[in-house]
Amino acid sequence: MTREFTKKNTDSSLSPLPADDTIIAVSTPAGRGAIGVIRISGPLTETILSKLCVQKSISSHKSISNKSISKFPPRKSILVTFIDKHGEFIDEGLATFFPGPKSYTGEDVAELSFHGNPIILRTFTLEAIEISGIRPAEPGEFTRRAFLNNKLDLTQAEAVSRIIDAKSEYEINAGRKMLKGELGRILSRFRSAMISLKAETEAEVDFSTEDLTFENREERIRKINEITGEIETILEKSASASRIVGGFRIAIVGLPNAGKSSLMNAMLGWDRAIVSPVAGTTRDYLSEDMEIDGVAVKFIDTAGLRSTSDEIEKEGVRRSRGEIQKSNIILHVIDSASEKFDSIDDIRELMGDARVIHVFNKSDLKENEKNKFDTDPDEAIFISCKTGKNMAELKEKIRKIIFMDPSAKDPLLLEERHRYHFNRIKSALENVISLWNENAPDEIAAVEIDTALAHAGEITGKISTEEVLGRIFSMFCIGK
Repeated sequence: MTREFTKKNTDSSLSPLPADDTIIAVSTPAGRGAIGVIRISGPLTETILSKLCVQKSISSHKSISNKSISKFPPRKSILVTFIDKHGEFIDEGLATFFPGPKSYTGEDVAELSFHGNPIILRTFTLEAIEISGIRPAEPGEFTRRAFLNNKLDLTQAEAVSRIIDAKSEYEINAGRKMLKGELGRILSRFRSAMISLKAETEAEVDFSTEDLTFENREERIRKINEITGEIETILEKSASASRIVGGFRIAIVGLPNAGKSSLMNAMLGWDRAIVSPVAGTTRDYLSEDMEIDGVAVKFIDTAGLRSTSDEIEKEGVRRSRGEIQKSNIILHVIDSASEKFDSIDDIRELMGDARVIHVFNKSDLKENEKNKFDTDPDEAIFISCKTGKNMAELKEKIRKIIFMDPSAKDPLLLEERHRYHFNRIKSALENVISLWNENAPDEIAAVEIDTALAHAGEITGKISTEEVLGRIFSMFCIGK
């Protein structure tokens, strides 16, 4: 893709960023750390290095001196002294030069490692900016340049942001697949098939009087149905992955003293909740995050569900009911050693669309029969928080609910704009079939195929407005 877009935006407030200047930004998070990294990209990159970096050398007499660097070795880290325009010492660290086009942005790039003090990083950045033609980078501008220089397509660029902002291993893995170009390959295949369809359709119009053989409409309709069927599968996989990326809320509910807090601690592997033989210890809900097979999960230990005259406990029960109604999975904890059971109807009233697992705790003391509840055996399990009995089996039940959709283990995570364009591709191709069924002219059908191709190009960035690019890259962090 060239730097001139197929579509131009007339809004002057969204004018393209200059593409031939040199940009600089701190790429590590704000705050103090062991290392801070500054990234530079553009034609003056090597000029900045030659003016503000000198290499340390040790003579045969073991004396240390600084010498200017006339040429930086490509893709090799060298120890340098960072200086200001007056030659005064700023810091000592590593400089790595990546000549374009074999770099992240496709331009000359440098990555400089300093001690991670923000004052040092700011001092060097300001010194570099004083060199004519250098300016601070905008959010996402390094990745934007990588896109404009054909180092990444737009789906891969978006995957960079997804990986940085991911909240779980599952989301990182989904981002990695996009970064490797999976969606781009799928769309390339779709585009190839649609271009062939368009060529056949237009050829039949242009050469209708010639004695030529064309692919019949039934065969073309079959190919369109294959594409729309694949798009439906992609959208379903994305919806499943999005639900998982959103995280699962697991509420632990039951009567006071059933062992809810003990179960919370056992699931986490550490003592998060206070455990006491006194009923009603948990007067408000507690929550804690963890991961199960890379998926973000929030466990919520709720107050015991009972009628009470204690105003504080009553408020805790009210809040707990609210948390239960927002949960995806409910662990209904039952004291196996007690003859007192809460009503399954009460739990069903709260559960909504959540899946319920009836957890019979304290089974090391006594195993009451599950038929005290009218429940599927697959939805019930005997455990002991004290001995650890069947805890692994309980986690497996939770895993099965999380990954109940087989496609969830092979995530394809679309952005909202991807879903929009896929739906428009599907709609345009379905219009083609409708037109053919109504014996409409092929010229009209070809226009709908063009529409589908245009939306495929919008996903990968083959056709993009400056407004769309500005919106996407503005959500990136500065330095990336």
